This record gives sequence, C-alpha cells and structure tokens, in this order.
Amino acid sequence: MVPALLHQALPNILIGLVVVLVLSASLSTLSSLVLTSSSTLTNDLIKPRVKNFSDKTQMTVMRVFIAVFLVISVIIACNKNASISTLMSYSWGALSGAFLGPFLYGLFLKKASTAACWASFFTGLCITVAHMFLFSMNIEAFSGIRQAVIDMKCPLNLLSPINAGAFAMILSLIIVPIVSSFTKAPEKKVVDNAFSSLSASK
Repeated sequence: MVPALLHQALPNILIGLVVVLVLSASLSTLSSLVLTSSSTLTNDLIKPRVKNFSDKTQMTVMRVFIAVFLVISVIIACNKNASISTLMSYSWGALSGAFLGPFLYGLFLKKASTAACWASFFTGLCITVAHMFLFSMNIEAFSGIRQAVIDMKCPLNLLSPINAGAFAMILSLIIVPIVSSFTKAPEKKVVDNAFSSLSASK
C-alpha cells in the first residue's frame, strides 16, 4: 500500500530520496544492534568465564559474532513473505518473552534466581524461533503442521507472530517464580546491594 501511494504521489527523485532515507535508517539500526549484541555476548558472557582472554582474542570473538548476526539477518530478510510488521512482531516478541519476567520479578522478588532468568530467556527465544520456522518461513517440510493448525480453527490465531510473542511474555511471567522456587537464590549480599537504594528511601 505504501509503495503504491509513494509511486502515485511523488516524483521519481523524491521516491529515490525516501528509499535512501529508509535504507540509511535500517543500516544504522542494524549496525547498532549487531555491535551491541556482539559486545554484550563477548564482554558479559564469555570474557568472565575464560581465563587469559586477551584484547586481541576479544576483538576476534566480537568480529565472529558480528558476522554470525549479519548472516542471520540476511537469512531472515530473504523471506519474501514476511512483512516488516511480522519481523517486528518476532523481534519484540523474542525480547519481551525472554526478559519481561526477569525484569519485573527482578524489581520486586528478591528470590528470583539466575536459573529462572536463563529459563525465561531460552523459553522466549525458542518459542519465537520455532514459530518463525514453522509458520513464517514457509518451509515446505512444515507445511503439514501449518495446515493442521489452520484446520484446528482455534479462536486464538496461532499463526500470528503477535500472539506467539504474547504467549512467550505470559509464559515468562509464569516460569520465573516457579523456577525460582526450587533453584538456588542469589547471594544475600548481592540482593541487599541491589535493593539498598529502596531500603534507604524508606
């Protein structure tokens, strides 16, 4: 709809300008996301667990992650049947499904455990990736599953990535307190330090 509107309402030179602006905004967002993701994984997850992690090794690992994320982005973008709204639904669904529970319970629940946060992270990510492969990528091997879901005539549209994201968010809110109830709680010193500003305000 928008491309047709632009084609009818704008001259070619302005259409070219709009395309350049959209591409520049997209590339800027992609570069910041890729750099942030690669540096976060390298500095926060890998570096603390690897001994003798030199600056040269750190830079190499970051470059590898950047290449991996770019390849994943290209694979997702090559799906011609997925609109921008669908891709945004998957991205925000993955983020919300992974981090909503840990974020909310981390503010109020002192017993929220590390294992619960990891469980929420992997659950939200797996739901989003599975839904993308099953219902959005139009892979022929999964056509039977898609047809079976359509034949179910479920009142909830299971093919919708928005509903998949909402389901991941609800599941995240359920998983964190349940897993925290039988896994090791954070150290008391760490919890007291995290809630020290709240105690001081009282």
